[in-house]
Amino acid sequence: MYSKEDKLFMVMQFFAVYSITSIISNAVYSLSTAFFFITIFALYWKQQSNQVIFPERLFNWMYIPFFLLIILSSILLGYRDSILKALDFTYWSIVPFSIFYFGLQKKFLERNIVLGIMAGVLTLCSYALYQYFILPDNTRIQSYLSHPNYLAEMLELSIPFLTIYAIMSRDNTIFRIIVGITALVCCVVLALTACRGGMLGLIVGGLIYAVVRIGSVKKINTRKAIKYIIAALFVFSCVAGTFYAGFTGNKGAVRSYDNERILLLKSSYAMWSDHKVLGVGLRHWHDEYLAHYILPEAREPNLEYPHNTFAYFFTCTGTIGGIGFMFFTFGVFGYLCKKIRENPNDIFLNALFWAFLTIMLHGLVNAAILSKYVMRLYSTYLGIGLASVAYHRLQTDDRNLTMLKGKEDSYENI
Repeated sequence: MYSKEDKLFMVMQFFAVYSITSIISNAVYSLSTAFFFITIFALYWKQQSNQVIFPERLFNWMYIPFFLLIILSSILLGYRDSILKALDFTYWSIVPFSIFYFGLQKKFLERNIVLGIMAGVLTLCSYALYQYFILPDNTRIQSYLSHPNYLAEMLELSIPFLTIYAIMSRDNTIFRIIVGITALVCCVVLALTACRGGMLGLIVGGLIYAVVRIGSVKKINTRKAIKYIIAALFVFSCVAGTFYAGFTGNKGAVRSYDNERILLLKSSYAMWSDHKVLGVGLRHWHDEYLAHYILPEAREPNLEYPHNTFAYFFTCTGTIGGIGFMFFTFGVFGYLCKKIRENPNDIFLNALFWAFLTIMLHGLVNAAILSKYVMRLYSTYLGIGLASVAYHRLQTDDRNLTMLKGKEDSYENI
């Protein structure tokens, strides 16, 4: 039986996860996370326990410099709008990461987290499927978001959590099947966005995750390996089959503007060459591109960013911010590889690693974490995945301490 305290925490946690995954309303997000933060604060105050694991120094050195360096670059550049944008990036990440990382160390309710994710993605997918049935054929669906790519980025972050939970969890079979079906629905909707970067990011990221995961275990469980292979083939078949069956022409696998991405990289390199140290400013890429760097053969003049996150940060914040972003990607990748080897059976850490690979690979050809909603969701999942490791470590420490006290008491009674 759950106590009143547990029930309150479950409700607040559910709505916080739901509001971030569904992005149904900024007001709902603000209220739900505020109430969840108050609940966490009250829980810490009531328990008056100093048992909390802060992020490791290695992680901090990979994660925090990115925000400090883009803020520093923006301040040195002197553009007020770029400084505010840098602060926005920091806020979108640090706040949700901190709330979930520290909050879930007290109570890590796995099923409740998954229920929140399921409710959020089903909200997104329901309206997306409605669009699919009422809109003309060969139309990219976007749910209630402003672009199909944004819907793809939100779903591709959540699919690993649902898929890994359905495979690895020890929850009851019926619930795991429901979770698996939800993941399947997300895969179909992802394909209906016709976002090639999202689909490739999910599939290639899954392959890289599988290689690292296999390398992290001493002995391969054949039964589990078969489950992974079947799940991977299922995801690939659903995504690829739906995409190729539903889209043709300029919305299919090969499109007339594909060469534009290469032109954008050439223009971005020229822009960085002229502003190597500080860049042009986080909100000035578009203006600089149109004024000085757009190539004659380019056919998309209204782009707001170069469709590559590395190019974006190097051109907008210079080498200072670009190096910070490299820490943020390659450094966190190395850190998560290390944690996977140490905790190969942690469900949420495994899901986080796959989600991280997916969104960072997608960022090579699109906005990815440049979007407020995507950055916020990624940071939430980063907090959840690392909180899972910290929570289980605290539980192990508590059990060891209890056993030690029991032995000491038995010695005293002799």
